[in-house]
Amino acid sequence: MEVAQRTRGRARAAARAAMAVCAAAALAGCVWEEGNRGESPPGPAGTEVTVVRGDDTYPLTVRVTGWEVAPHPQVPERGNAVHFTYDITKTDDLVEVRIELAACAVDSADVVLLCGPINVYNIDSPGVEKGDSSLGPNSAPDPDLSGTARVLLLPDQLLDDGRAHDPKDHDGYKPPGLPTPGDRLRTG
Repeated sequence: MEVAQRTRGRARAAARAAMAVCAAAALAGCVWEEGNRGESPPGPAGTEVTVVRGDDTYPLTVRVTGWEVAPHPQVPERGNAVHFTYDITKTDDLVEVRIELAACAVDSADVVLLCGPINVYNIDSPGVEKGDSSLGPNSAPDPDLSGTARVLLLPDQLLDDGRAHDPKDHDGYKPPGLPTPGDRLRTG
């Protein structure tokens, strides 16, 4: 029992460190690695999605609970950001340590203004967790985010198995191509 508690504590600490690195990278204007993206389009977007990886459905639902457009509190001189909150509902343990999916600020016609990643770490038992994130501002000029009508999530796991260049061990999953500003999202 004591060993299990220490292991969970270490896993939580590692996940917090990874989240801090991701947050620092986002504030520095970095974008996530496009890497080994497939040609298939992402699944239907929504304000609530169940996460999928190819034909596999994860016991994980993410739902946007609120959003606002305002200057980013840490870098207000760069302009507006879309800050949003979300709930993560896990009904069972996840098969992977980290799940990454995309959140997109869209206009009233569901045309993408800006997208960014959400990371979910498999550190707690099933239940509901709360999260928040921001889209923008990046070091490059962002589109005018004041036209944001809502924040949509894409259901697809954006991480492959990390062995895309190893034909013997790669499981064949290629994350879908990601939308870019100006793309219209398919909603479900």
